[in-house]
Amino acid sequence: MIYGVSYLFWAIYGTSFDLPAVLGRLVGLGYEVGRATYREGFIHLEPLPGGYAAKRVYEDGTVYVLADLQRGAVGVYADIYPVFTRGLAELTRALNEAQLPEPARTEFAVAFGHRGRDCRSEKVKLADVEFVKSGFVLIHGEPQEGEGIQIALTPVDESRYIGYIAIRGRWQFTISHVYRINDLSTPP
Repeated sequence: MIYGVSYLFWAIYGTSFDLPAVLGRLVGLGYEVGRATYREGFIHLEPLPGGYAAKRVYEDGTVYVLADLQRGAVGVYADIYPVFTRGLAELTRALNEAQLPEPARTEFAVAFGHRGRDCRSEKVKLADVEFVKSGFVLIHGEPQEGEGIQIALTPVDESRYIGYIAIRGRWQFTISHVYRINDLSTPP
């Protein structure tokens, strides 16, 4: 049983990122946006309350657009999957209308709570202290530097876990998993 879930997607451009143009396009899509300008060759953002670059409130939830000026990245965050995918589609449209190229890298993260049985396994002894391995991490591909997926499940107590799925890579690799995330977020 899944509880308490959140979704976050980042499009990472690095130095060639035009945040003012993207936010201008989001205004046309019904978003409330912060003020982004260029000052002395650098982007300056006056965010909305809460630190968001933009947001849009729907009847069933809110989409938040984030900006990381140091990484040259723009992100989408929501707590409800259909609202998240709607926001991601609108951000994609804004990026296309601003004529930005495909980002150098993308990241998609899902954090969720999960109820389940205790998955403790073997014991480990370090410096005369006995520890029990608990939880697990699964890795596919090269999520740190290339394309890949990382899934971590960490116990909170005997019957609750915090899960985290991170998918990193090129746009097409990451986006293909955004629409299949429920296949990955259901532990055995």
